[in-house]
Order: sequence, then structure tokens, then C-alpha cells
Amino acid sequence: MVSGAAAAAEPSPTPAVTLDDLRSQIQLMQERLRSLEAQANALAQAQGTPQGSVAAAAAAPAKTAVAAKPADPGAATQIKWEGSPRFTDASGLTFKPRGRLLIDAVDVGVDRDNAPTYKSRQYRARQLFLGAEGMIGPFAYRLEGGAANGSAWSWDDAVIEYKTRDGLLLTVGNQKVGGLENLTSIKTITFMERGPFGDLTDSGFVLAAQVTKLGRNWSLRGALQGDSINKADVTTGGYDANNTRERSGFMARATWAPVMTPSDTVHLGASVRYRDAGGETGFTYSAAANTAYRPQNAAGGVYLSTGAVGKSDTTWSGEAAWAHRNVSLQGELAQIRVDRVSTALSAANGGDNFNVVTGYVFASWFPTGEVRPYSAAGQFGKIKVLRPIDKGGLGAYELALRYDYADLSKMSANTVVAPTAQPGLATAGTYEGVTAGANWYPYNNVRLMTNVTKAKINNRRVGAVENDADVTVVQARMQIEF
Repeated sequence: MVSGAAAAAEPSPTPAVTLDDLRSQIQLMQERLRSLEAQANALAQAQGTPQGSVAAAAAAPAKTAVAAKPADPGAATQIKWEGSPRFTDASGLTFKPRGRLLIDAVDVGVDRDNAPTYKSRQYRARQLFLGAEGMIGPFAYRLEGGAANGSAWSWDDAVIEYKTRDGLLLTVGNQKVGGLENLTSIKTITFMERGPFGDLTDSGFVLAAQVTKLGRNWSLRGALQGDSINKADVTTGGYDANNTRERSGFMARATWAPVMTPSDTVHLGASVRYRDAGGETGFTYSAAANTAYRPQNAAGGVYLSTGAVGKSDTTWSGEAAWAHRNVSLQGELAQIRVDRVSTALSAANGGDNFNVVTGYVFASWFPTGEVRPYSAAGQFGKIKVLRPIDKGGLGAYELALRYDYADLSKMSANTVVAPTAQPGLATAGTYEGVTAGANWYPYNNVRLMTNVTKAKINNRRVGAVENDADVTVVQARMQIEF
């Protein structure tokens, strides 16, 4: 018999925890974790920013700046390594230096039926660029420029951005607006150059005021555009000495990704651009065989060019891409409606309106398993090397093949002067080319590239001249960025 004191001292029996109870608790925690992850993903999508924008590059500092508390004079500046150091002070202000160095070797051979063979070999700096980016309160900035192709210093990015509370991104400065390959940085495009499509659509950096809106898997952007920030003010017009109005226009782009997962992407997009030459010399539609080394004939020019014939133009473009893990396909097609200058302004370049058609398609494969990352802004970004060489791996390898096409042959002769006095006629032909490329990424910020291009240019005979050409270009590049 147990005494009352002893009975009081004994602990109460603990109810047995069954296996079913444990399963229920684990299931409840898993459901709560999934709910929190869904909320975090929804918030990230709602606050999405176009890849490549300053705000995207400094998203975390941007949030800090908006919700920042008064600066603590004693607080230390935070430093985060992102290829180069990003400095963040207590108020949320950020600053990060950036730059890139692209060194090329280019060998060009041009065979012609009725003229001497042209050969050229050059070792050159494709780009030597330095710049910076950062945040000042809710405003972001990016400034980057340097020497390209042996020319004087010029600016690429020179922009100021502001993101409104409802998610609109407002950007003013020297920038690009449209095109899948065009908006992909030269640091991350699959091939060394964008090919004839990039040359002919001519959607490079210009001063513009742009508005961008992103959804979960779509994007809309539009801009009013001028000329490049590097263009000096002029006092004499191209055809009329008293007309010095700078070129102007607008561009809009829309994209949608019906499939957008970490391993699979289906991208669709379209863009339109209208521009007017104003008082400047007419637009020229000119292309080279997959290289920024444009002198591909003995006169220092190329064999595919209309001359300065465009008073204004309208470009309609369609784009599509498919990616499944380490394999991807991408292509774009554009039609440029050219409104020619009048023969009264230029007897050599004037004439009837015509269309230019150009496009490309390429395939890319990473044998080492890397994936081309895609964002809701309708852009492919920088790959992440899975096994860099400093981690005992071999780096990332990429093999790619591209087909290019361009047709300028719809440009016709005018009846004011003889065809031989209209220089663009002899080089307004068709282009077909195939480029094979191999890339090696030993680290995320280092890339070695080789491209081989075989191209055929067919031009019409004008008098005794027919500028048909078979072009072979062999290129190599070493690239480093920070």
C-alpha cells in the first residue's frame, strides 16, 4: 500500500505519443511551410523588375533605401562581393563599380568572282568599358562607357531609374528598348556578335524616356526615342542646311511566357518601332558577316548596304524562344518598311519605298548541364557555372549554331539618274550565313569564345559591277567582367 505522500511525489503518467500524431504534426508544418513559400514567391513576382535594369541589379539595397531608418553615424558600411564590391551605407545608399574587357582576334576572307580576293587579320579590343551603378533613395543609376573597336571613348548605359509604388519602372537616358537578342548584354549573348539582324534593325543605345511594366510571366515597355547620347549637336542639316532637327521616334515591346519554370521556358514577343530622320542624313541599312570588324572590302566598307536612303522607317519584329534544361532554341524575324528620301533631296539615294526583311534562328547546348536563366522581363540572363575550375570542375561548355538571313533587294533604282550613279544599288542584295560557336566559362565572370561564319552575299549587276561575295570569318575572344 502506497502512502499519500509517496503517491503525491510520483509523476502523473504521460500520454503516449503515437506515430499517427507525429505524422499529423509533420504534415501541418509542411503545409505551413508551403503557404509561406507561396506568399514569398507571390511577393517576389509582384515586385519584379526587368533583368538588366539598375533596380534589378540592386534590388535588396533598393528595398532598404525605401524603408530605411535615419542613418546611424556609427554604423559601418556593408560590403557585399558581386564580381566587384557593392557598398551599402546605413541609409541604404549603394555604389558598385563595374566594367568589362573583351579582346578579339578576327580573320576575314572575301572571295569574289570578278574582283581580287580581300583578306584581313586584326587583333583588337572589342570593348574596354568602365562604369558604376547604385541607388540614391528610390532612384537608381547606371553609367558605363569606354572604347569600342579602337574608337574614341563613348557611352553605352547612362540611365536614371525610378520605380513607382504600383510597379511601373520609369527610365530616362541612353538605353535600349526592344528585341530579345538586342536586350541581352554582349557579355551574355550566345555568339560574339548579333549578326545582320542586329545591324539592320539598328536598335542600339539611344536617349529615350521608357516605361516598363512586369507581370508574373509577361512584360510591356514603351519609349519615346531620340539619337545617341554620343552624338554631338549639329548646326547644319543633312540635306537642308537650315533643318537640324535630331532624329526621333517611339518603340514598344510586349512579351509573354506561357511556360516559365526553372527548367523550361517558352517565350513569345513582338515589337514595333517608328523613327524619323528629322534633319539628319537618311538612315543606312548595312550589315557585316557576324563581326563588329566591319571593313570587309578593300574600300573599308561591307558588301551589304543600301546607302543613306531612309527618311523614316517602321520596323515590325516577332521573337520566340524555347528552352528545356541545357538545350534552347531562339529566333527573331523583322520587316522594315523604308520610306525613302525624295529624289529632290538626293538624286543618288532617293526613290520608291521598299521593305527590308531579316531574321535568324539558333540552337544552344550546354554539355555540362547549365541552363540559360529567363526572367519575366522577356530576357535571358547570365548563366551560372555549375562546376567552376576553382571548385575542382571543368567550367561550363556551350556549343551553338546559327542561321542568318537578310534581303535588301527590294530597293529599286530611281529614274532621275543612271543606276551607276546610285551607289546603294550595287550592294542592296541578299545575305545567308551559318555561324558555329563554342564557348568555355571557367568562372561565372570569365568566358572564352570562338566563332566561324560562312556567308554568301548575292548582289545585282549594275553596269559592269556585280558585288557577289563569299565571306569566311574566324573569330576568337577572351572576356572578363566585373
